[in-house]
Amino acid sequence: MSIDMIGNYKLLVKKLCPNAEVTIDRFHVTKMVHEELNQAIIDQKKTAKTLQLKEIAKLKLFRSIK
Repeated sequence: MSIDMIGNYKLLVKKLCPNAEVTIDRFHVTKMVHEELNQAIIDQKKTAKTLQLKEIAKLKLFRSIK
């Protein structure tokens, strides 16, 4: 039986249909993967921007010392 990820559906299905094999519907799995990937991309962009700003600051400091 395919169920939604949200809620306690699994417990209900196991209680009412103890021999049923429970799986999660594809839509919610795909949605969750996309959300995680999007967040990883956002985090990587923030990290890259921070590193870029630090590198620019170092170059400005180096140029001001000369």
